Amino acid sequence: MFRRPQDHEPDSEISQLGRILSPLRIYTWGPSAMSYLGVPIVISLPMVVVQDEDLEKATRKLNDSGFIPSSPNRNPAPEIMAELPDPQAVLRQINEGYRRLDRSCKTFSCPSHLLESFEQILLIPSSFASLPELNATKQSAALTNAQYDTYGNILYPQQQTLLESFIRAALDEATNAGFTSWAASIRAWVSMMVGYLGLENDILDDCLDEHVATWYSTHFGRIHESKDRIGVSSCNRKASVPEREERRPMI
Repeated sequence: MFRRPQDHEPDSEISQLGRILSPLRIYTWGPSAMSYLGVPIVISLPMVVVQDEDLEKATRKLNDSGFIPSSPNRNPAPEIMAELPDPQAVLRQINEGYRRLDRSCKTFSCPSHLLESFEQILLIPSSFASLPELNATKQSAALTNAQYDTYGNILYPQQQTLLESFIRAALDEATNAGFTSWAASIRAWVSMMVGYLGLENDILDDCLDEHVATWYSTHFGRIHESKDRIGVSSCNRKASVPEREERRPMI
């Protein structure tokens, strides 16, 4: 698969959520935000972020529009479930890897007349997504435009902003829960962004968070590339050394 052209307007489902949650500011995150940037990824669960202080207001607005609080549906396909000796034990094990996500965020089942492409949405507080919050009294319009593409009350993070937030979220997960399925999912998103969007090694050079910059460099950036070069160089040196011919005793 190849990258898609970057979008220049919100998709229809996100636009619906923007109208429902207006005037609250919402930020796209996860696959929805990646798809906007051009990553060819399937969106099975739209993720929207609101500022922490708006979480309860957003919850009420969704409830008033017919969205029903629910548990995340991570069930394997029915044919797979039918083959499992203890399906519920498997589901518990799957959900265990997302326990911190489920505890911090809110899942809603969509009403049939809204968001027809999706069964559920995920509402995320900004502190969990680690997205920089925008405050008109603190940040200039130029800085806002450098971090987000803005469509009314809907904000799509630009490449560096989304990348930094993913890495911070992965670091937070590792610190609080270890290497979980959720942490693995976030790392996979970073890998897809690097691969499909062609992110350069220096994209986080001006990042003020040293932990974020070091994580990226180690896993995908300069340090990672340096290790690859050393490995390739070592392999080439080994390949260039001819094998000694076996000496035969003279008769």
